[in-house]
Amino acid sequence: MPAKVPQLQVEETKDEITPVTEWVPHTGGKKGGRNFIDRMRCTAIGGSGGNGCVSFFRDVFVPRGPADGGDGGSGGDVWLEADSSETSLSCVKQWLKARPGSNGRGKSMHGGRGSDITIKVPQGTLVRQIFVDNKEAQAEGPNPGLDRSSRFLADLETQMARRADDKASLFVHYPRWEDRNDLKGVRLPAEFKAFRWAMAHAPPLSADLTSHGQRVLVARGGLGGMGNPHFISTEDRQPHYALRGLAGQTRVLDLELKTIADVGLVGMPNAGKSTFLRAVSNAHPKVAAYPFTTLNPYIGTITYDDAAQITMADIPGLVPGAHRNVGLGHAFLRHVERSRVLVFVVDVSRPEPWRDLQMLRDELDLYRSGLSARPSLVVCNKADAGDIARRNFEAWRLIAPDLNLVPVSAMLGKNIRKATHAVRQMLDSICVGRT
Repeated sequence: MPAKVPQLQVEETKDEITPVTEWVPHTGGKKGGRNFIDRMRCTAIGGSGGNGCVSFFRDVFVPRGPADGGDGGSGGDVWLEADSSETSLSCVKQWLKARPGSNGRGKSMHGGRGSDITIKVPQGTLVRQIFVDNKEAQAEGPNPGLDRSSRFLADLETQMARRADDKASLFVHYPRWEDRNDLKGVRLPAEFKAFRWAMAHAPPLSADLTSHGQRVLVARGGLGGMGNPHFISTEDRQPHYALRGLAGQTRVLDLELKTIADVGLVGMPNAGKSTFLRAVSNAHPKVAAYPFTTLNPYIGTITYDDAAQITMADIPGLVPGAHRNVGLGHAFLRHVERSRVLVFVVDVSRPEPWRDLQMLRDELDLYRSGLSARPSLVVCNKADAGDIARRNFEAWRLIAPDLNLVPVSAMLGKNIRKATHAVRQMLDSICVGRT
């Protein structure tokens, strides 16, 4: 008989429970040699547009030729793209900035467009835009609650508002013509006005990247400025000014990873979830005889004899009060939200294991109402742990005859195929019901 593992005792006192804030970043253990991150904030900045050029055609016999300044190139965009090869948000930097456009040049040579950047994120990444009230930020002064990205966005919005009010700052002038240019009657191009209106009235960004190759534009590059030929009029045949390029769009983003898997493993610490995942799939999570061995989610692929494949996710163990951030808390409960089938792994050698199952269901429902009502299978692990495990299993079948119980020994690999085929049947029935 294997050595008895001490049970994890958790005291549920209100004083010891830390209230959950609106945004709780998590950087769990290491996965693949990098820190596993499933929630983070980042700032996406589109490239600035290049300035238009103030230039005039000059030749041997043409001392005062027409205006021939080129337009500036538009700035690059910032994209997020779902990639099935990524498993963590550690691949995303805090600052995502595209290349700016090139300035226009003489002889009607237009500037080149800034190159886009595409950031790869895992499948199942939720992208949400965060808004910062710059008036409150200025009134409060230095606020430790605002991170660096939020303060940067507040300062940038203030600078852009001041610049928009000053019409002269929107133009680039010919050398020593700043005071001689009269910009009162100059009309801004319709394209320029439309771009500024679109940026000011852009809807809040919200996207869910669930499929491989799905992309979303998170920061648009700025519009390139226009050269002085665009401002030729009957009053001014040789304009000595051109339009500056516009700054790129800036957004503070909240990225949240919700793992996409067909099956989610749920259980208490040291119930044998990782051992079960190693036995049925190609995943190799850490296994040890102490609680909270798994510090971040693992996804394994189960391959059947007919070449069909399903994915199974293992999350860290849940303890009473997990929905209130006790233990590892609800930081990883989001990873089973997308699972179509739940597999409850219960240590059948513990006293009254059916109480553990009820606790797990209660925690899921307290985190999200109705989550435990999804199709589920109960894997009674450690069924090889002597007579106590056998007696508990027989008593459980009498207490809940309608419950789908499968006794297994994940460590010895016994009865594993029965559990995997039961999961396959449940998934097939869900697909048939949808069609």
